[in-house]
Amino acid sequence: MQESDKMKKSDKMQEQKKKSTTLNRIGKVDKKIRIRMWAAGIFFVCLVLVVLLQKFSLGQNYFVVTVNNKVVGCVSSKTNVEKAVHESRRQMAKESEGYLMQEISYETTESHKPFQKLLSETALKEKITKELKKENSGEIFAYTVSAGENQLSFATLDEVETFLGRLKEEQDTDNRFEVEFKKETDHQEGMLLANLKEAGVSEKTEDSADAGIVQQLGIYLSDAQENPGENNYETGILSMEFAQDVEVFTNLVAADTLTDIDAAVEEVTKEKETNKIYEIQPGDCLSVIAQEHDTSVAAIIALNGLSGEDAVISAGEELILSVPQPDISLRISEGVVYEEDYTAEPEIVPNDSWYTTDEVVLAEGTTGHREVNMVVTTENGIETERSMIHQTILTESTPAVIERGTKIPPTYIKPLIGGRVSSGFGRRWGRMHKGIDWACPTGTKVFASSNGVVVSAGYVSGYGNCVLISHPDGRMTRYAHNSKLLVKAGQSVSQGEVIALSGSTGRSTGPHVHFEILINGSQVNPVNYLN
Repeated sequence: MQESDKMKKSDKMQEQKKKSTTLNRIGKVDKKIRIRMWAAGIFFVCLVLVVLLQKFSLGQNYFVVTVNNKVVGCVSSKTNVEKAVHESRRQMAKESEGYLMQEISYETTESHKPFQKLLSETALKEKITKELKKENSGEIFAYTVSAGENQLSFATLDEVETFLGRLKEEQDTDNRFEVEFKKETDHQEGMLLANLKEAGVSEKTEDSADAGIVQQLGIYLSDAQENPGENNYETGILSMEFAQDVEVFTNLVAADTLTDIDAAVEEVTKEKETNKIYEIQPGDCLSVIAQEHDTSVAAIIALNGLSGEDAVISAGEELILSVPQPDISLRISEGVVYEEDYTAEPEIVPNDSWYTTDEVVLAEGTTGHREVNMVVTTENGIETERSMIHQTILTESTPAVIERGTKIPPTYIKPLIGGRVSSGFGRRWGRMHKGIDWACPTGTKVFASSNGVVVSAGYVSGYGNCVLISHPDGRMTRYAHNSKLLVKAGQSVSQGEVIALSGSTGRSTGPHVHFEILINGSQVNPVNYLN
């Protein structure tokens, strides 16, 4: 009986052991399943976060994109914006035959706000393009001509050609020239440059023809006497072109802003006051400059801040001139033939001990007579250039023989910086004023006008504290009314060296620099010698 109980007890324990082993195995499997489920869940959450990071801002910084003052969306990087704007512009240009010149302004503003939707590069481009098209609804594509300050729009390129062709009608009565449009690499992308070319001449032929004309002009100019005769003469209009850049581009404009051709011609050919730079030539004075450029002395003085009609002007300096000029004018080169007297170039005998300003005529020349073929270039009817391409000598000119120095003479500069001309050379208050006065503050630096040796430095009646300098060319310069002298007699000075400080000593009504140039002991007008 006891053995039977033991057997039952043993079987029961083994059965419990088997159940425990089975349960342990089931527990291990269940744990693995739970781990795998957790891993899958974490992976799914990460995947969702990645997608959300691409579509939304979850707390990181982003950029708000504004195009033409309108917000179009937000992006994660500024680098995407420029590319999207460029692509949108290219798409709009493609729809307008590649010449759309629409202005697009954009900016990016950094921001920080969670769950802000972000645009991809493609979506941003679509948004920008859509915004631009919406902005331009009700507008039409047109061809715009940029002329001066005017922008004139036409419905077709043919209308532009007609408009520009009208500008040459008066000069080109036999229609030898026609309008052409070229893409220019040195102009803004999508821009056409309009000009005139000889009708029926292809671009390649025309370029080579131009090169040939330039080469032939060089031959004519250097060898005119070797090629005389009427058969070589060039007459009539040789070339015609627009004097200004005439730019053409397609644009989006309101339909009611298209320009009437007649009104456009009247607008661009109407003369308007325009400023230009003029370089002063030797012998120029304000009245001559004003007469030659159809303006007034008063206008020149006002534009350039000059002290008055007696203001000192020097060759090589520049003046601003206001001249009447249309927005588009023609540059025309025309061949003309006429007879004229001429003088042959003199034969020069060099003298190394003389200055280049010194010369003596050893033998007088004679005047000759010739027939010349000139190319005269005009802009807006005003001659800008004249060059000889042919000549036929009718009576030979005998050249003069001149002995001329080779040494460069000393130059003379204004003896101070700034200052206002308060009195020029000439009669003043019934007596002769023998120099130039520049009003300036006391203590202004006074410079030696040229290299030389100080003859005297001290007080002189009437002149006050005065410096007198002798120069290598025999001339002398005087600087008067100074408050302080900085040089002594016998001292060598260089051009531009400070020799005194201005003042009002001697017979003076206020602080100024009195400057004289003397030749053989007599005062001359310094204006004629100042560089």
